[in-house]
Amino acid sequence: MKLLLFSLLLPCCQYAAAQYRLHGKITNTRLEPLAFASMQLKGSRTGILTKEDGSYSFEVNSGIYEVIVSMIGYRTRSIKVVVNKQSIEHSIIMEEMDNNLSNVTVISRSKDKAEEYIRQVIRNKDAIQSASGAFSCNVYIKAVQEDSITSKKRKKKEIIKDSINRKPLPPPLSMSEIYLRLDYESATRFKEERTGVTKRGNTSNLFYLSTTQGRFNFYDNLVKVPALSVTPFLSPISYSGLLAYKYKTLKIEKKGNHHIYTIGIKPGSLSNATVTGEIVIDDSAWVILKTKLSFPKYHLPEYDFFEVEQSYDFVDNAAWMLTKQVFTYYSNTKKRKAFGTTSVTFKDFELNKKFDKKYFGPEVSAATREAYLRDSTFWSSVRTEPLSEKEVKLIQYTDSVRAVINSKAYKDSIDKVTNKANWKNILYKGQTLSYHEKGIRYILPSMASTIAFSFGGFRTQLPLMFYKTDSLRKTISLNTNISYGYLNRDINGSIRLTRKYNPFNQGSYSINFTRDFVAIFSGDAWINQLKRSNYYLDNAIGGGWSREIINGLFIKANFSMSLRRSLADYKTYSIVDSAFQEVLQEPTGNAPSFEPYNALYGDVEISYTPFQPYIREPLEKIILEPKWPTFYTQWRKGIPRLLGSDVNFDYNEFGIRQHLRMGLVGNAQYTIKTGSFLNTKDVRLIDYKWQRRGDPILFMNPNEAFQSMDSTFAVFKRFYEGHYFHEFNGAILNKIPLFKKIGLREVAGAGFLIAPERNLRYAEAFAGVERVFKLPFQNFQKVKIGVYASSAFANQFQSPLQFKIGITSWDTFGNRWR
Repeated sequence: MKLLLFSLLLPCCQYAAAQYRLHGKITNTRLEPLAFASMQLKGSRTGILTKEDGSYSFEVNSGIYEVIVSMIGYRTRSIKVVVNKQSIEHSIIMEEMDNNLSNVTVISRSKDKAEEYIRQVIRNKDAIQSASGAFSCNVYIKAVQEDSITSKKRKKKEIIKDSINRKPLPPPLSMSEIYLRLDYESATRFKEERTGVTKRGNTSNLFYLSTTQGRFNFYDNLVKVPALSVTPFLSPISYSGLLAYKYKTLKIEKKGNHHIYTIGIKPGSLSNATVTGEIVIDDSAWVILKTKLSFPKYHLPEYDFFEVEQSYDFVDNAAWMLTKQVFTYYSNTKKRKAFGTTSVTFKDFELNKKFDKKYFGPEVSAATREAYLRDSTFWSSVRTEPLSEKEVKLIQYTDSVRAVINSKAYKDSIDKVTNKANWKNILYKGQTLSYHEKGIRYILPSMASTIAFSFGGFRTQLPLMFYKTDSLRKTISLNTNISYGYLNRDINGSIRLTRKYNPFNQGSYSINFTRDFVAIFSGDAWINQLKRSNYYLDNAIGGGWSREIINGLFIKANFSMSLRRSLADYKTYSIVDSAFQEVLQEPTGNAPSFEPYNALYGDVEISYTPFQPYIREPLEKIILEPKWPTFYTQWRKGIPRLLGSDVNFDYNEFGIRQHLRMGLVGNAQYTIKTGSFLNTKDVRLIDYKWQRRGDPILFMNPNEAFQSMDSTFAVFKRFYEGHYFHEFNGAILNKIPLFKKIGLREVAGAGFLIAPERNLRYAEAFAGVERVFKLPFQNFQKVKIGVYASSAFANQFQSPLQFKIGITSWDTFGNRWR
């Protein structure tokens, strides 16, 4: 069974007996990956096609090999490679053939010449894209979304009246307008300055409010739009696309001495991430005039349908430029449907500009406070298309109430509705008390949340929250939770005060007080969390501070003073212990008995992400996903003698972590770290560095936990740990029609741990299939439910093949599964 598991993880291996690996990537002269290029080892029958990311791999013995690479539209290359008792990485750059038609033999699938027309555009696309050079332009964006969730509710509930004229509120419409100046040199060197921004309604779910959300350029081999999908899409205007798509001429129009061709685009079976629709081509310059392409639902975590329409024009008699694109999308459940459109207009081009080398940097977008204060005169002057009747009503309404909504009377009327108690809030939701004028909000507990079960049995708790924000988005929050235990007649609780004093550099500090039952290893497997022997009583006071020093460089510092006490004398319910014993198949154990002691700690973490991209808002900084890894170091110090502290140790850890977007073959995450105690003069059980056992049944976060470790144990000397997790997003299973129809997607990963002090060498691998489901009681929220097989090889224990289940939710703000 283990061999079966590892065979799933190595689908590209062709010869199990081969000794060395000849591998690399095939690209064009622009270093774009070439998918489905044919590769042959001369003198043998060994031949393969490159993967969708352009990679290839042969398993060979030592020797001299001649590798022949061929692909439609490129010159065939023959390269000799020497493999001398080691694996060789050899990437190959392919040169395109001349644009002269006589150099290419066209083999059409039928009498239809649609593929030939597409091929002509492909030959010409380098000249099309280079004609503009670096450029600047003005961009107007209008994003609108209509939400049907309130239509039925309005029939059952009284319609809320506004405070101005007592008329019903406008339809459930959200709208945002953005006006910006875009400077563009390449896909990695661009910057936008948003000079006008207005938002009406709930705009958090609107698509494409910034050009940083992706570039729908079908002249590129891969269309990368991270805001839409973690998987890029293979463009039909590429040599790889000729193998992955089917083309059909739908219409031919004659205009003067040239023709306009409308080409239908339909995916074949080779590629997983493809589009469907139409492309309109002009044969006078072999350019794209229009596109209307939809994206597969399988790769859209947030949408059930998504389509883009584009128009291109000849600008300044020099270059064909994208001048307009419209996105149409919707998401729906049984009780709700949200339909959205975003129109984007590009105008006032300045072509072939020269930018200073230092002009483009990590700041890819910026907006001043003035941009959010533009009046109707400004928008009338920059708006490139008329507003609909509903949009006009929304603007009229929001403009008319702008002054009123900041008034005390209006805020009091909103608070009156929000603060009204009802049976749902009292029983299970909790009651919110809001005071908008002061920026204050209280959250009171529901009856259900006051009941808790902990180490010593049933407790009554009173969780409360206070939150305040000001006009500069500085915040302060206070969380308290005081509880009373009936069995031991004890009072526990926690109080935590947090203050964010600088939203731009994430500057914040906190103070906390705690008296509570705490796990010796809070990150342990759930089955160990049931054991009484995992708990002690902690009386602690602590504080922390964190901020970004320079872009990408963060520092966090914390201190804490703990007065630790044993729970050995605490009463517990014997019937509960018996129930847990059946689950654990072993005694739950008693809480560890130890003499009371004090412990003072200091913690510092420094992390750095080179070239971290970000968006500058007037009052905050939005960090985007970086292309470079994050490096970090942690130091934890047990401080002796001061304030009666009994501990004395130093622990240090270094690590690197990164999220990788790997094109059509999926996405990956990895974490590598090493740590050790530098000083162990007095380190207590609670301060050990623990390695976590795998959970029975549940599949845990593969970047933090091992799935097949047989037990939890401590390490004191240097250890080396790594985790890798790969989401293929259908790159393999989607090539099988049945699996593609079911909507399955595959994942795989591995991990290792080397702990010399325990003479432990551990390596694990896992693979699984996942499927996305909509939550029935949450609007548009999606989860992935997966089934996984995991096994490991270790020199200290045997690890049988295990099957597990896992649930992952979609993080809308982070645009990733978590």
